[in-house]
Amino acid sequence: MRNSDGGYAWQKGLASDVWATYYCTQALTDLGAGVPSRPELEQWLATTRDASGGFAMTPGQRADVWATYYAARTHAEVLGTDVPRPDGLRDWLAGLQRPDGGLGWYPGSKDSDVRACYYAATAWRAGFGDAAPPWDLPALTGWLDGRQAPAGGFVFHASARADDLWATFRAVRALAALGTGPRREADCVDWITARQPPGGSFTRWDDYPDADVWAAFSAVGALQTLGHRPRDTGAVVAFLKECELPEGGFTYRPVAAAGDSLATSALLLASRADEPSQGLARWLHAAHLPYEDGVMYMPGRGAEVRCTLWAVSALAAAGHEQLDADRLVSWLRELQNSDGGFGYWHGRASDMVATASAVDLLAALGRRTDALDAPALRAFLDACRTDTGYRHSPGAAVTAATTAQGLRLVHRLDGTSGSAAREAAERLLSPYASRLGGYGATSRSVPDLVSTYQVVLTRQTLGSPVDQPALERFLDRVRLADGTYAWSPLGRRAGGPLAAALGTLLDRGTPLPALNL
Repeated sequence: MRNSDGGYAWQKGLASDVWATYYCTQALTDLGAGVPSRPELEQWLATTRDASGGFAMTPGQRADVWATYYAARTHAEVLGTDVPRPDGLRDWLAGLQRPDGGLGWYPGSKDSDVRACYYAATAWRAGFGDAAPPWDLPALTGWLDGRQAPAGGFVFHASARADDLWATFRAVRALAALGTGPRREADCVDWITARQPPGGSFTRWDDYPDADVWAAFSAVGALQTLGHRPRDTGAVVAFLKECELPEGGFTYRPVAAAGDSLATSALLLASRADEPSQGLARWLHAAHLPYEDGVMYMPGRGAEVRCTLWAVSALAAAGHEQLDADRLVSWLRELQNSDGGFGYWHGRASDMVATASAVDLLAALGRRTDALDAPALRAFLDACRTDTGYRHSPGAAVTAATTAQGLRLVHRLDGTSGSAAREAAERLLSPYASRLGGYGATSRSVPDLVSTYQVVLTRQTLGSPVDQPALERFLDRVRLADGTYAWSPLGRRAGGPLAAALGTLLDRGTPLPALNL
């Protein structure tokens, strides 16, 4: 998962981010394997620091508390170094406290969350040890205590509907980092223990039957913090071993049941009209759990905006009953950041992929952009715009895919699809066209499926012509003999279900559904 820039990705071939970098380097350290090229890792980590003093998930993004937590722990636990410019980090963390006493995702955040409290308190300990934290502690611990539900578990925030193991773990650990514990500790222990059925592992919520790794992680971590152990440790270990993949990694559910919403949507999109698809549709509906209003990557995890877009687009393309649009729109309103953009999930800093996914989702549901804070959305889009295209985030690089997404956002916001919009698209997207056919991420780079799909989708959305012979040349180079698709002509190896979906849809020559990666 390590990239040449020194950082790590959550999936091979993707860009480095702080989240994946912390978990990969922590795992290597825990396994006694050592972390290679530590100077490069430290240099890459420095590129994620922004002028505010916090850290961003990727270079050029706005700082958020998720990323700041991972960066501070990577410095302290993996590199064994102090966080540079500690005064900036101190001030940034101090700015997280909100009027209700809780901590938000970034200074000026519109809501408090127990996860933000945990990440901030732990980042403080990683950066400053036992020094007194910079918050009003009675107000903060009081806000956290107020998230404990009558049954003993914790909820994420003031409007959350269900107590949850993930929220409980984060609340317990946040309180511990602040030198205290749950006000009703015995009730908390009893509630956590009740989440483990006889002979099995933990589940995240009441009335939810499926165990997953995240629930086990949360339960064991919370119990350890409170000085307890699971009543059946052996059953938890046995469950975790069922989640190990042949190549050595782990997934969230036992391997035979480890479906995810992206792959399931991809299969539904790539299926022929005469193939049965009711089971795939039912699975996607089941991933829209009652505890969060978006679709989860895997049931039991958190809702993610790209997964939600893929599910909605797949159900629509296959003619199945759609998800609850009112719940989805309500979730998008909650997800929108104060800078107007969207992150992949709640609390993540804004980026173009997630923002385009949110707006494409509205369009797929037949809703207008005025369902959101449209002026703020426009401000984020303007912050990403340059003379040559659109960036992934205000401080990042311009690519073909993000430029195509930015042009679609302008179209969705303004309804622009006339000759001026098409001329702008031609001027901004033509430099990415490859002599091999298709489009590359940067000018004169090797064409790839993601960039090509985004450019063709945007051209179709704006009513611009698509160079079909050039597209067919590209598809001939990425289509493999067995009917699968590679991500680029250089790969010549099946790219998996997502590549298969994008390639199949491009090959069909019909209007493309909105899909982003």
